[in-house]
Amino acid sequence: LGNYFATYNLGCMYYFGDGVDKDLKKSFECFLLASNQGDPEATNRLAAFYEEGIGTDKNINKAFEYYDKSANMNSLSGMANLANCYLIGKGTNQDIKLGLEWMDKASKKGNGIASLEMASYYRDGKYVEKDIEKAISYLWLGHKQKYQPAIYELARFYREGIGLPKDEVKAKELEKYADKIVID
Repeated sequence: LGNYFATYNLGCMYYFGDGVDKDLKKSFECFLLASNQGDPEATNRLAAFYEEGIGTDKNINKAFEYYDKSANMNSLSGMANLANCYLIGKGTNQDIKLGLEWMDKASKKGNGIASLEMASYYRDGKYVEKDIEKAISYLWLGHKQKYQPAIYELARFYREGIGLPKDEVKAKELEKYADKIVID
């Protein structure tokens, strides 16, 4: 009936075999339909199917096309995936500047994975000039987003004194906080 939430959920059911027989081709078809109905997350999932050849032929160019569509529909996962395409030149020409812009946008809009990625780029000097203060700011953003791996990394920075005063108490406090976060 055109409800993309229902279509997306049906695609997930076929993907996981939840209440139905697992059928990756049917899952792909549901995500394609939901994408055409305007679902940004189905569009992102569809891109991943093209990237990996799940339920369809592997097609990196189509994957990039759907990641781009998903990102422009404001999917946070789509933004991060599109960023990765640009950063490594997957399905498109490598464009570090554009990749960083998309990853930063995903981070600032609430994608904890993107926040941790940006922190790692600044921590390691990958794609950008090494800047521990910026790395820490992205880790704090990941903390605000309640993204456990970012919080654990921030705790490590305190424990090891990476750009912050060594503080075992603060490190344990952060780890305890992260441990309490429920992952859906």
